[in-house]
Amino acid sequence: MKWEHELGKQLAKGHLFGHRLPFAGISTLMLTGLGTLVLAPIVIPAVSKAGKSVAKTAIKGGLSIYEGGKELVSEARAELAAASPDE
Repeated sequence: MKWEHELGKQLAKGHLFGHRLPFAGISTLMLTGLGTLVLAPIVIPAVSKAGKSVAKTAIKGGLSIYEGGKELVSEARAELAAASPDE
């Protein structure tokens, strides 16, 4: 009776005679693949929509930084031209 209890504990852990059961990795892989197939039609459009939004925001931010940099450079040139002695 005790050996049956120990065998049940080993099976519940996924170990038998000190080794992992060979089908434990396969079943995990199959469940992962099945979950991916079920969730892909839901997740891909959501990620695509969010990705477009993030890309648009990044581009707009980059353009505003570029325009701000252009203004800063033109102001600096004007100040340098006003401060430098006429040659």
